[in-house]
Amino acid sequence: MRKVLLFLLILTMGGEDSVMSEGKAEESFNAKGYATETAGRISIYDSVDDIVKHPAFKGFGEYLLPWDDNTNYYNTLLTDVGSLLPYHSHVNPGTVVGAVNHMIDEVSDGRTIFFNFYSAQQKQQDPGKASAGLFFFKGDPGAPFAAVCPGGGFAYVGSLPEGFPQALELSNKGYNVCVLKYQVGSGVKASEDLAAALSYIFQNPAMFEVGTQDYSLWESSAGARMVGDVALML
Repeated sequence: MRKVLLFLLILTMGGEDSVMSEGKAEESFNAKGYATETAGRISIYDSVDDIVKHPAFKGFGEYLLPWDDNTNYYNTLLTDVGSLLPYHSHVNPGTVVGAVNHMIDEVSDGRTIFFNFYSAQQKQQDPGKASAGLFFFKGDPGAPFAAVCPGGGFAYVGSLPEGFPQALELSNKGYNVCVLKYQVGSGVKASEDLAAALSYIFQNPAMFEVGTQDYSLWESSAGARMVGDVALML
């Protein structure tokens, strides 16, 4: 019998000094030997636009950010990333950038970090599902997976401060971690996204190389409501 462990997601602290490396995209070779242009890392002195347009995040860069439409914030420096998140305080730019750079490194090594769990037909029938997806942080092969549901009052998705950094900490401990990008504006739809994402993982454990026994759900704020809704369905 699967055990669902519900945890209160606690913001992990990190220092800025360890993630202030700068650099533009440059050609390198990933683990499969293919040339790639995703090696350039992000600095806290870069802008939000540099995340959206980074080659590593081609096709889904916008989904790393809190809002459905982030264009008004593109020129915001990452030193001020907390200004994008009105319901969050004590946002550490260094911690945010460190997690983003980890994802860049993963893509440079040939790993897929973003998965669509809705089909093209489902997205066509419900355009709100277009931006839903999973950001994957690889742990040990076959280790249990953890699903992280960031908060944001269902107005935005706070993955930058309380999704990606926590996923990085958990993956460093060997867990395979998925950070949910869910629909905003409706707790019901967000909970449906979580249920669909979990079903997708259970249907594709070999693709993710994850164990489905003793998986865990990690939540914060609005994410707690989503986890509670899904727990009542089990």
